[in-house]
Amino acid sequence: MEPLNVSRENFPMSEAKADGMIPLVCEADNYEFFYDEDVVYVERDGLKLHLQIIGPINDEEGRTLVVYIPGSAFHKQNVKERVPQISYLANKGFVVALLEYRGSEVAPFPSQTLDAKAGIRFMKRNAEKYRIDPEKIVVMGDSSGGHTAMMAGFTCGIAELEEADDEFTSEVRGVVDLYGPTNFATMNDEPSSQDHRTPDSPEGMEIGGRNVLEHPELVKPATIATYVSEERKIPPILMFHGTNDELVPFGQGCELCNALTAAGKDVTFYQVMGAHHGGREFWTTKVLDIVEQFIRRVVV
Repeated sequence: MEPLNVSRENFPMSEAKADGMIPLVCEADNYEFFYDEDVVYVERDGLKLHLQIIGPINDEEGRTLVVYIPGSAFHKQNVKERVPQISYLANKGFVVALLEYRGSEVAPFPSQTLDAKAGIRFMKRNAEKYRIDPEKIVVMGDSSGGHTAMMAGFTCGIAELEEADDEFTSEVRGVVDLYGPTNFATMNDEPSSQDHRTPDSPEGMEIGGRNVLEHPELVKPATIATYVSEERKIPPILMFHGTNDELVPFGQGCELCNALTAAGKDVTFYQVMGAHHGGREFWTTKVLDIVEQFIRRVVV
């Protein structure tokens, strides 16, 4: 039989039969995805930084974008490790861009914040290609990526934490934080399985390989609440933190939530009962449904 020269939609149904076969009618009620792997969004001193971009395949325009920043104790990330989990949000109709930042061993704070903002601006610049609405962007991260997401979301327009761009800002509509550190100076005020004060600790490395308690002038600019005040406009934030977090103490979330509440900001904070650092609880349907609902609320 010669090949048929017909469109996919007009290809005829087969009439072949098999004993015992079971007819099954399936509606396409979820999405096929595209995956743009290792998209270079910026180059710093010869180092190329990448995005992993995932989204639904269809003709819909103006989708919401979630820029997701995986944690890594501020060191080089294994960004692709989170691709399976974050694909849940792509299946809800969002485009997701997983962002790689420079590790602290290469470039300390505020490099990670500047990288995140560069990624946000890159996606705005390529909004047509990825069919996103550049005004509907939420930044999300876990652990050190949560810190970076909060820094990026809360500091739009602060000169020392911005790079010149006449066309696009780093502004986002919302922030989602999963168990991110918020104040390096108070991380040892609660029990932890790690010392957060020494020069070689994740927090010490993030401020340039220095003792955290001996350098408050370096810690303050990296403290999230530094950028929280009644007068300053910041986007809504959704926070999750496990009560049994052995690396980033639960009190870190409480400290920031209290500062945000006192300043009259839009904050929702979930105490995830019994959860450890990076536990499976944070990728449950219950949590991800809350994340989806938050995203849809803040981009309206």
